[in-house]
Amino acid sequence: MSLAASLLGGLARLWSLALPASFIMHHGLLMGGILMPTLVSLERAVALSTRWSWAVPVVGMMCAACLLAGKGPTEVFLLALGSGLLIQHLALARRRPGLDAQVSLLAVALLLVTDARWISSHNAPECALGWATFLVLLIGAERIELSFLGNSRTPGLRWILGLLGMAALVGSARGQGLGWLLFATWLIRHDLARRNAFRAGLAAYSARAVLAGYGWLAWSGGLLALEGLPYTGGLQFDRVTHGVFVGFVLSMVLAHGPIVLPAVARCGMRFTNLFYLPLLLLHSSLLLRSLGWTAWGAAGNISSLAIFAALLVLRSRSGNLWLVASECTAGGH
Repeated sequence: MSLAASLLGGLARLWSLALPASFIMHHGLLMGGILMPTLVSLERAVALSTRWSWAVPVVGMMCAACLLAGKGPTEVFLLALGSGLLIQHLALARRRPGLDAQVSLLAVALLLVTDARWISSHNAPECALGWATFLVLLIGAERIELSFLGNSRTPGLRWILGLLGMAALVGSARGQGLGWLLFATWLIRHDLARRNAFRAGLAAYSARAVLAGYGWLAWSGGLLALEGLPYTGGLQFDRVTHGVFVGFVLSMVLAHGPIVLPAVARCGMRFTNLFYLPLLLLHSSLLLRSLGWTAWGAAGNISSLAIFAALLVLRSRSGNLWLVASECTAGGH
């Protein structure tokens, strides 16, 4: 429900759609501050396999419901969601310490800082970069772990992460942009996706989607570092924020969805090259959006997710989960 509300709310800003005002007003908060952290907490609850950890995604759903209804302690639930996510990551860090765990903790700490800023100002556009940096760091931590880089000596990366964390903490747009650009460059160089992109099947599809996401992250970071973000609106704001949230984050969702979702749902799924259709539509429509055709680009973004969801449902009816898992393991994802 919150996903549909967030996506339709964003579309209603560009097209005349009869939707509740809360869908439109809270598009950014729903997507960056509630929906994505809730999905992450759900995946972390599966990884922890403890009863208490399942309370965190429930809190996230209650937060979204309060926000959309315009009633209830939204701010309390928002802080509880961030705090619960931090506790989940602390528990995971105790089990598997490493650089990836440290980056994840930094990401969630920045999420809490950004949530506190929203509570004090109720200005979602001003908090958009903070939520974006949270997701950049969290997804980057996942890629560090999956590429077996968690225990490697990476002094250059630590400087990049320090820059990005400090820039997000003080609210420096140009600093965060430079951090995104440097982090994307580092990931492109070290991620196993560079090698897996030349393979076949699910491993190749996932790797290509990952690399495409890095490209958008570097593009958004470069724009932000060069021009800053003087206005919380307009084409420059749309290019930077959706370059990260759509080009980077959703590309990663499409990359890992055929692997993670069947595992979470405990169902089988057989990969098909048809998954390239929503991936190509996502990136081509985002390119249109970046060139100024924002309304049509946004419609294409949402259509790509609808096609992707339909493919997941249709393909989950055949095949076995071990087929997905075997390709995932072979591909290093």
